[in-house]
Amino acid sequence: MSLERKKKSPALTMIVIVAGKKFKEKNSTETFLSVLRFLGPETIAAMKDIKVDGLPLIVPNKDYRIQMNKLDNNYYVCTHMPTTYKKRMLERVAERLNIDIRIVLKRSTESL
Repeated sequence: MSLERKKKSPALTMIVIVAGKKFKEKNSTETFLSVLRFLGPETIAAMKDIKVDGLPLIVPNKDYRIQMNKLDNNYYVCTHMPTTYKKRMLERVAERLNIDIRIVLKRSTESL
């Protein structure tokens, strides 16, 4: 039995363009949070069918069983997911809101 750890895939940077506004923060999690804030936490919190690990994407109370980040004074969001999954979540939310969104994923070592 090998005790070697599985190598992580290269870090991805996420660039999002929604409603003519470009979002690119220091990492994909911060970009994800910025876009959710822009789209409106209250509206997304009402979409109870968009879930992460069995919980709605945005919730009013922190659940300490999973990694959550504070979105604003009223909401928390699960951020414990790969960048590719964050991309899919944003696409689902934008589709439900009928908003055009463009998301580009690049390796952090690539020039943007």
